[in-house]
Amino acid sequence: MIVSKLALVAGALATVTRGRSILQNEPQAVLEGVEQTDFKCDIPPALDPSKDGLPAARDLFSDDEALQLQVKRHSTIVKIPSISYDDSGEPGEDPRWNVFYDLHKAFAALYPNVHLRMARETVNTFGLVYTIKGTEPALKPLMLTAHQDVVPVADASTWKYPPFSAHFDGQYLWGRGASDDKNSLTGLFSALETLFSNPLWVPRRSIILALGFDEECSGRRGAGYIGRYLEQQYGPNSVALILDEGGMGLQLLNNDTLYALPAVMEKGHVDIWLELYVNGGHSSAPFPHTGIGIMSEFVNQLESNPWKPKLIKGSPIYNHFVCQAKYSPEAAPNITKLLNKGDLEALTEELATLDRATQYRIQTSQAVDYFLGGVKINAMPEYIKIGVNHRIAPQDSISAVKANILQQIKPIVKKFGLAVSAFKGEDHNPDIDLHEDMKDGTVDPMYEVDYNGTLVLTSSQATLVAPVAPTSGPIWDIFSGTIQHSFAFDGKVVPVGELMTGNTDTRHYLNLTSHVYRWTPTREGHTANAHTVDERIDMQSHLEAVRFYYDLIRNFDASPVAAFEGQGDIGEL
Repeated sequence: MIVSKLALVAGALATVTRGRSILQNEPQAVLEGVEQTDFKCDIPPALDPSKDGLPAARDLFSDDEALQLQVKRHSTIVKIPSISYDDSGEPGEDPRWNVFYDLHKAFAALYPNVHLRMARETVNTFGLVYTIKGTEPALKPLMLTAHQDVVPVADASTWKYPPFSAHFDGQYLWGRGASDDKNSLTGLFSALETLFSNPLWVPRRSIILALGFDEECSGRRGAGYIGRYLEQQYGPNSVALILDEGGMGLQLLNNDTLYALPAVMEKGHVDIWLELYVNGGHSSAPFPHTGIGIMSEFVNQLESNPWKPKLIKGSPIYNHFVCQAKYSPEAAPNITKLLNKGDLEALTEELATLDRATQYRIQTSQAVDYFLGGVKINAMPEYIKIGVNHRIAPQDSISAVKANILQQIKPIVKKFGLAVSAFKGEDHNPDIDLHEDMKDGTVDPMYEVDYNGTLVLTSSQATLVAPVAPTSGPIWDIFSGTIQHSFAFDGKVVPVGELMTGNTDTRHYLNLTSHVYRWTPTREGHTANAHTVDERIDMQSHLEAVRFYYDLIRNFDASPVAAFEGQGDIGEL
């Protein structure tokens, strides 16, 4: 849609309330199937895989020899700077991708049995799909995923240890990607390597290991291609369970209850880009506002009008606190009291002020993360660009985000007499009738000013809120039961679904199964600084993750759950 010289008319956006959820009382369809009945937080039994006769995970992955082996494996992988950049070109065209060849060679050297017994396919050059065919093709495969790439390092000199040195200090292994997501990558490979080192072990259920290579910049080239490849091979709804990185790890409350918090859904995502083309000129005779000044007003307007939080009964975060109120009522007595009263409004306010992580699990976030403008200190900029990242709560939508942006910029567009081109040719556009009536509202100094400005709005990485994965039934029971067994202690282990504020490669795998769980099995406080300076992982916690992966594979292999309804057309296993 294009608007010239006015950007917007007040009546056109009458349905939008500033600073509030556009669809405040209309939850996105993703939550329509969520049970509104009282959630009881009943826990299925722990599930011990020992009947398969294999060595116990604690016997294999607990001693110093196991620790040193994992330090060797993990440090080798962390030392390889497999960075994905926002401006990367296509594989085969941009040489910055070539470092992934080194990573693949390291995988083959570190995990010979995986490469001996699993078929390896490359997808779009650097995506990797490992598969082994189970002896019972009627069982849907188990799919384990991680990503190979890491985010760039802004300034290596600010790190305690060089970011690709993989320094091990006796407890923590330091380095970019040590936590996100090479912790999962190393752990999954290591669990599979242990299983395949036993020549007598042949899985009943097929196993898929899918490794994207650009998750840190949306996963389009990696998991995007892998998802389509797997759907072509197996068909839709053809996988028993997908486990990827993410979630909220493990949180111990009152030293007697350990909460395992896998993400059973993800927030939506859209990036809004504002590009301003405006008259320039010599800085010795500037306009009252340069293009940077105009754009700064947009930024101030957005940041002064954040979205409102909303807690939905039956949503994952609500159910998490139901469990906490049941098993650890004194950990947060006010939350327990408000839950028992059923006061959602007061509970929303309580959670929104608890901490940022909790606030943004019930609220759409907006963050101005990109600002480009100016080429010379004595020249007014003619082109300025800002980017606003949004992670969309279930009660909101992509079109609501776009509508809110248009509503917020309206007075500033009028003030400077800007022409506007908004989201032309895109999907998820708001149903707003814009007019070409923008004569009024320009800046009124003592002389005439013509900014001759055009504002272009576009969006990228539009991702709907993910569906809620089941937290009951036989597949969840195996997942939950394995967590309880792997992390058993003198207290109680409580697995309960949560919401993830970010996005993972699973956005590209949603057609393969409804049982999509995002969970890195790491204890709270045992990993630090993902995406920033001094990233690191406690290697004892890493060993716990390997134990869990090892047990999960075994428990799913022993179970008859998730069989194909018919064996006539189950794809290539």
